[in-house]
Amino acid sequence: MKKRIRRTKRNFQTDKNKLLNKKFKKIHGYDLNLENPKTFSEKIQWVKYHGKLERFSKYVDKYEVRQYVKEKIGEQYLIPLISVFDNVDQIDWNMLPESFAMKANHASGWNIIVEDKTMVNQESAKNKMRKWLQSSYYKLFSEANYRNIKPRVVIEELIKDPSGDLKDYKFFCFHGEPKFIQVDGDRFTEHKRDLFDLDWNKLPLKLKFTNFKQSPLKPAALNEMIQLARQLSEGLPFVRVDLYYTNDRIYFGELTFTPGNGLERFSPRYYDELFGNCLDINRYI
Repeated sequence: MKKRIRRTKRNFQTDKNKLLNKKFKKIHGYDLNLENPKTFSEKIQWVKYHGKLERFSKYVDKYEVRQYVKEKIGEQYLIPLISVFDNVDQIDWNMLPESFAMKANHASGWNIIVEDKTMVNQESAKNKMRKWLQSSYYKLFSEANYRNIKPRVVIEELIKDPSGDLKDYKFFCFHGEPKFIQVDGDRFTEHKRDLFDLDWNKLPLKLKFTNFKQSPLKPAALNEMIQLARQLSEGLPFVRVDLYYTNDRIYFGELTFTPGNGLERFSPRYYDELFGNCLDINRYI
């Protein structure tokens, strides 16, 4: 019986690997090599298998990470917290402000942005959040850093930008040192993305999404943002530090250890290799 169970698990893992290899090649255009990974995308897959990502759970938990940010750079960089709930039925909609952001603490991208709560179907929003709390982001996407997180709903103030498009500045930090900056905008219309070096030179690169027609201007607080990313990534083999900058203020967004699940295509591939050269997977051992 035990042999049969082990065989079933082994077969399941083999099938899972085959599906990943097939998906990886379809997206990236080359075969996945986990024995000798070279590109950034390959190394992220290696990290998912061998990087012991469970140890980083406190950094990706959108509630628990607030304490880490407070200790490392100060609570002035935190988006003001309205409340946190273990149970959706605890949420009193009437007590919430006119606008806010609702997030699943144990996942990435599971958010509800509320500009005007009178225009939102409360029951629909609560049903979505119930589904979040009953779902395992780890089981869905095999990112073990989300494995041991107690599911909660985090409600924060909604930060806005005068332009109407709040940019997301994402710093790729290797071994505690920022190297590249990804800027995302138009997130809820036609998602745009550009990448830069630390001197704000645009890289001739497309990473999954279309480039901006007009590249975002360098934020006035770029040097401070780079330093904050350096502090937040200290001692970590790789992490992407996400920050916002609006109304002359910097806000912490999140920490990401497996950007895009390693399944976002670099075009041209040269940059997949360039980013990969920066990541020493031996740092995970």
